[in-house]
Amino acid sequence: MRRNVYLGYLLAELIVIIAVMFIFKFIPDRQVAATIAGCLFVGLPVVMMALEIRRKGFEETVWFVGVLQFWTLFALPILGLRIFNWGVPFDQLAFIGIPGPVLHLYSSKSYLVMMFATAWAWWRNSRAQK
Repeated sequence: MRRNVYLGYLLAELIVIIAVMFIFKFIPDRQVAATIAGCLFVGLPVVMMALEIRRKGFEETVWFVGVLQFWTLFALPILGLRIFNWGVPFDQLAFIGIPGPVLHLYSSKSYLVMMFATAWAWWRNSRAQK
């Protein structure tokens, strides 16, 4: 029986959420905490996609779309906004006309879409293995 790696991806996505909560709890400088959290949100999809490309190529299209939509539409732009506008409060920033707080609100929903795509790939692959 092949190992279903999507459960590992889903657990990694949950661990990042927990790690981000701890980062904001223990790092008093919000800008530094947000930048470290942003690096996690950018890095996790990169690692998962690299592992998946190596393992199966682009076979899980729905999963890739779920991960890419979060990474390209939210994780990269938000981290870029924070880094390239260091010292400016996030609520004063905008990306292509979308205010930072609105972008952040939708990024949370987008992260859930990525998690649902991962859960779906896990469920689908579990069924296929039986």
